[in-house]
Amino acid sequence: MQAPRLSGRKVLGVFAHPDDETFFGGATFAAYAAAGCDVRLATLTAGEAGAIGGGPARAALARSDLGALEAAAEAGLSRYASACATLGVRRFGVVAPGRWRDVGDSGAGSPAAGDIAEIAEAIRRLVAAHRPDVLVTVDVDGVTGHPDHVRVHEAVQRALDLLGPADTPAMMLGGCVRSEDVATARERLAGLVPGGEIGTTQIVGTSADDVVAVSWSSEAGAAKLAALDAYAPGLGTAPLTGLAPDRPPVGDGILLRTIAEVAGPAREYFRPLRT
Repeated sequence: MQAPRLSGRKVLGVFAHPDDETFFGGATFAAYAAAGCDVRLATLTAGEAGAIGGGPARAALARSDLGALEAAAEAGLSRYASACATLGVRRFGVVAPGRWRDVGDSGAGSPAAGDIAEIAEAIRRLVAAHRPDVLVTVDVDGVTGHPDHVRVHEAVQRALDLLGPADTPAMMLGGCVRSEDVATARERLAGLVPGGEIGTTQIVGTSADDVVAVSWSSEAGAAKLAALDAYAPGLGTAPLTGLAPDRPPVGDGILLRTIAEVAGPAREYFRPLRT
């Protein structure tokens, strides 16, 4: 697979949560947007747990507190809008507002607990309406192993099965990280926060032969890091010494930021969704 061309492309990114687009393709989307391409980003959830925490999001959903859920969604989407603006992306939104919630795990209401056929059909309609040349989501492991990430990958694959030839993107990419970069990032963080857990999920990376590295401009890499700041102050731009907690565990966000630093923020990795 060749590296993505920029000129005249329509690009669609489909992810489970706000911040996935930045962690797993931020430099790519920034580069396409800077080249004048038609870039659209879509999320299955509004990032409720990202904004208020998994526990409060699950509790609000369990007691059917629509007011609390909508307030969390508004906060999550505000961060999403800020990140997208930093990447230079003007078209973004939730695939089906309120249908699936970010509860921090695979609990009731999450994409992981949802009907995959329904999610796939929603994505199929989105792709058919936008008709992108390039489709970007996450690789088969969801990068972090988060069940919502894995579900969106599965649903995108099923949506591609449902699309006709005229609506199938020419290039379909799953964002990933390399296992060697994960190992180096863990070592770097272990030096700052010794004796504790580094990352809370299953970030292991891939060493597959079909991984393609794409290097963008330094400006695109800087946009990615600046967009991460929309999700947590300094997450993209502060020194690791200032981000690492005083005691373990080290969260996935900091581990992913460190992986980006190891790889180089302008350098991203993808696997083809279809061969």
